[in-house]
Amino acid sequence: MLAAIDQFIRGTMAVMYQVALLQLEVFSFCKVNEVLSKRRRAKKTCVQFKRSFIILDTMGLLGQSVVGGEGV
Repeated sequence: MLAAIDQFIRGTMAVMYQVALLQLEVFSFCKVNEVLSKRRRAKKTCVQFKRSFIILDTMGLLGQSVVGGEGV
Protein backbone atom coordinates (compact mmCIF):
# COMPACT_ATOMS: atom_id res chain seq x y z
CA MET A 1 0.00 0.00 0.00
CA LEU A 2 2.78 2.45 0.89
CA ALA A 3 4.66 1.55 -2.27
CA ALA A 4 1.63 2.41 -4.39
CA ILE A 5 1.25 5.77 -2.62
CA ASP A 6 4.97 6.51 -3.08
CA GLN A 7 4.71 5.66 -6.78
CA PHE A 8 1.64 7.88 -7.12
CA ILE A 9 3.47 10.75 -5.39
CA ARG A 10 6.51 10.36 -7.67
CA GLY A 11 4.30 10.33 -10.76
CA THR A 12 2.42 13.39 -9.56
CA MET A 13 5.68 15.24 -8.85
CA ALA A 14 6.99 14.40 -12.33
CA VAL A 15 3.81 15.77 -13.92
CA MET A 16 4.04 18.92 -11.78
CA TYR A 17 7.63 19.54 -12.95
CA GLN A 18 6.62 19.03 -16.59
CA VAL A 19 3.73 21.47 -16.21
CA ALA A 20 6.03 24.05 -14.62
CA LEU A 21 8.54 23.71 -17.47
CA LEU A 22 5.81 23.97 -20.10
CA GLN A 23 4.38 27.09 -18.44
CA LEU A 24 7.82 28.69 -18.48
CA GLU A 25 8.25 27.78 -22.15
CA VAL A 26 4.84 29.22 -23.09
CA PHE A 27 5.65 32.41 -21.18
CA SER A 28 8.94 32.83 -23.04
CA PHE A 29 7.24 32.16 -26.40
CA CYS A 30 4.62 34.82 -25.61
CA LYS A 31 7.33 37.37 -24.86
CA VAL A 32 9.22 36.55 -28.07
CA ASN A 33 6.01 36.69 -30.09
CA GLU A 34 5.17 40.09 -28.60
CA VAL A 35 8.58 41.48 -29.53
CA LEU A 36 8.39 40.10 -33.06
CA SER A 37 4.90 41.42 -33.66
CA LYS A 38 6.03 44.89 -32.54
CA ARG A 39 8.93 44.72 -34.99
CA ARG A 40 6.67 43.64 -37.82
CA ARG A 41 4.24 46.48 -37.17
CA ALA A 42 7.07 49.01 -36.96
CA LYS A 43 8.57 47.87 -40.26
CA LYS A 44 5.23 48.12 -42.07
CA THR A 45 4.46 51.62 -40.87
CA CYS A 46 8.00 52.76 -41.61
CA VAL A 47 7.96 51.34 -45.16
CA GLN A 48 4.57 52.83 -45.92
CA PHE A 49 5.67 56.17 -44.51
CA LYS A 50 8.80 56.21 -46.68
CA ARG A 51 6.89 54.98 -49.71
CA SER A 52 4.39 57.83 -49.47
CA PHE A 53 7.24 60.35 -49.41
CA ILE A 54 8.85 58.74 -52.44
CA ILE A 55 5.57 58.92 -54.35
CA LEU A 56 4.99 62.53 -53.34
CA ASP A 57 8.57 63.50 -54.25
CA THR A 58 8.26 61.79 -57.62
CA MET A 59 4.95 63.47 -58.32
CA GLY A 60 6.48 66.81 -57.34
CA LEU A 61 9.43 66.30 -59.66
CA LEU A 62 7.17 65.25 -62.51
CA GLY A 63 4.97 68.26 -61.90
CA GLN A 64 7.98 70.58 -61.98
CA SER A 65 9.30 69.10 -65.21
CA VAL A 66 5.90 69.38 -66.85
CA VAL A 67 5.51 72.95 -65.67
CA GLY A 68 9.07 73.73 -66.79
CA GLY A 69 8.44 72.06 -70.16
CA GLU A 70 5.27 74.04 -70.77
CA GLY A 71 7.00 77.33 -69.99
CA VAL A 72 9.79 76.70 -72.52
